[in-house]
Amino acid sequence: MTLLKKVTRTMLEHKSRYIGSMLLLMISSMMFVMLNMTSANLIYTFKTFSERNVLSDAEFSTDTAIDAAALSRQFAAKLEIGGTVDSEVKPGQTLRVFPMMNTVNIPAVQEGSVPGRSEIMLDRLFAETNGYQIGDTIHVANKNYTVSGYTLLPHFIYVIPSKDTMMNDPKTFGVGVVGKADFDSMQDRNKVYAIRFDERGNIKSQEAALKNALRSQGIRITNWQSTEKKVNVSYVPMKASIQSTMSAVVPLAMLALTCVLLGMLMWRMIRSESVIIGTLYAQGYRKRELRRHYLMFPLMVSVIGSVVGSILGLLLVAPVFNFMLTAFPMPVYETIFNPWLMIVAILLPVIILCSVTWGVIGKVLKTPPAILMKGGETKRKTNFIERNLRLDRVKFNTKFQIREQVRSLSRSLLLLFGVVVATMLILYGFAMKSSVDYMLNKGVKEMYNLKYEYVFKSEKTGAAPAGGEPFGAAYVSLINNDEISFYMTGVLPDTGKIILKDGSGQVLKPDSNIITAPLAKKLSVSTGDSVTVFDVENGKEHTFIIEKVADTYAGEFLFMPLDRFNKEFGLPVDAYIGIWSDMPMNFSQGELQNTKSIDAIIAGFGSLINQMAPMIYGLIFAAFIVGLIIIYIVTGMMVDESRASISLMKVFGYKKKEINTLILGSNTFIVAAGFLLGIPALLGSIGALYQSLTESLQLVMPVKLNFFYMVLGFVIVMITFEFAKRMCRKKVARIPMSEALKAGAE
Repeated sequence: MTLLKKVTRTMLEHKSRYIGSMLLLMISSMMFVMLNMTSANLIYTFKTFSERNVLSDAEFSTDTAIDAAALSRQFAAKLEIGGTVDSEVKPGQTLRVFPMMNTVNIPAVQEGSVPGRSEIMLDRLFAETNGYQIGDTIHVANKNYTVSGYTLLPHFIYVIPSKDTMMNDPKTFGVGVVGKADFDSMQDRNKVYAIRFDERGNIKSQEAALKNALRSQGIRITNWQSTEKKVNVSYVPMKASIQSTMSAVVPLAMLALTCVLLGMLMWRMIRSESVIIGTLYAQGYRKRELRRHYLMFPLMVSVIGSVVGSILGLLLVAPVFNFMLTAFPMPVYETIFNPWLMIVAILLPVIILCSVTWGVIGKVLKTPPAILMKGGETKRKTNFIERNLRLDRVKFNTKFQIREQVRSLSRSLLLLFGVVVATMLILYGFAMKSSVDYMLNKGVKEMYNLKYEYVFKSEKTGAAPAGGEPFGAAYVSLINNDEISFYMTGVLPDTGKIILKDGSGQVLKPDSNIITAPLAKKLSVSTGDSVTVFDVENGKEHTFIIEKVADTYAGEFLFMPLDRFNKEFGLPVDAYIGIWSDMPMNFSQGELQNTKSIDAIIAGFGSLINQMAPMIYGLIFAAFIVGLIIIYIVTGMMVDESRASISLMKVFGYKKKEINTLILGSNTFIVAAGFLLGIPALLGSIGALYQSLTESLQLVMPVKLNFFYMVLGFVIVMITFEFAKRMCRKKVARIPMSEALKAGAE
């Protein structure tokens, strides 16, 4: 009981240290539980939705009708014809309409009922944003439809019109589902086949076999999209994967910080209490009793911190999961709770922190009691850095601050590590924003000198319509890796619609084979290398020599002169598949495959940047708290260890400001060094994240960090440092001048 009272008294005496350690553990456990359970529920909901509503493995279009029943039997698969129609409901507002599927990609009814004749189901976000309620009338494709309910589509979870848009904007785009009879009566509809194989292994090989079978029958595949590459679906597992990674990296970094911090606290406390330990030895206390006594410190810190953090994390799972469902709407049939996550979140800190303390106290208890009662083995050895320092010509203030740092390398390294972590948290959001800004300003805005892109369903020949510039395009895949696909684009050699520049900013004339930087990076090719691909529509092989690399991140393209493109792909010399224009153009119904507005793409990037703001501010706040805790605790440890020096300075007549500068300001160099080291550590981790995006979404993003954001991050770190210093000034002020006399007497 006596020793237990001592634990409570010691923790209350130095409550800031232990409360700070508890907060770090609380944040660690909270993020571990919250992120892991959220990602687990997201993955489970996605898998359940995919299985119950029969998510297709691929969607494709052909130039002629196919025998769906025969192909279903031949490949042991579910195959159903569907399609899409893009209808302008209001100016600037598009609704993508799908037919009610019965075998594959079956829509889920979120509320209301399945659409009957002249009825339509809408996605809830689009309906609520634009004021459509069940029973209301909406004008779609030259006909009035009654809203029968709200729907969720397994093959269109992330509701964006294309990969270029990036962010969902329910004010301008949504999806709807009508009956097949109503869909078949719509004009300009695109017929799309959806297939799901019964054998769930080797999906890629089954897709390849189906493609070969269609081509052998003389059927041309005009479009093929594997579901795993479709951004409307693949964003969900990608997001869950990122959360799983974050749930491991961030909490473990916090736990490592806490372990080092608490290990240092225990080492210093035990070393300072060597006389007390020796006295307890002499009074008959056994080693295991003393070890149990000192284990109470990490046990109380770890249990309180991890239990409170785990409970908070569990409480946050539902709101975070529901927030994720607003971006990725899916029906939640049931949620899962993994008790092992709670157990791990609580036991892991307890085991690690108690193990660290066990080792520290074990080392001290090896010392004989007689030596401990004399103050222990307190002779401090000069480390190699301090021995080799040559500070004779340095001013006293600078010399004092340098020695304060090198005399306790463990303390300095802890502060350095803490600032690195805080820096990474602060700059993470800024780096993401810098990358998106670069893609927008040095990519889309710089490369596209046009307003609209119109793509026809089939090639046209002859002169382009007035006000438009023709281009050719073919969707190809690598011959040795058909999972990597991109567009070959034929342009006029003197075009002004596409602006390409090299790494030095010089404009490249598109009279040769020019590959964009993202595609070159993905294919690991450079100038002079060759690329062999096959046309997705007909399977014919083509080989191209890379002549130039364009430093643009507007997309993954391989540009070439239009006449060379037509010759290579066996098209008439004056053939083209699309038109670029600076003004809206009108075409006959059923003539266009799709249209693209560059302004809409730019608006999508802007929406993405705006939605990143809460994440950036949240990370800055979290980094401020973590940095403040670490800097405050380490600075407080320095003050406690320098009590005699501070007291002596007061005796010698040093002013408060001078003492604060010498003691509290000595960490400035470590904080600055931690910030500088945090930048490459952040860029490396961001690069790894972007690499995973490249593999999962076929999206290449540049790793960029704006200089302004680096300066802003440094200001935030230094403000945190100054805030911690101000909090420690009271500690310095409370140290009496008599402390020096006590130290001398001892």
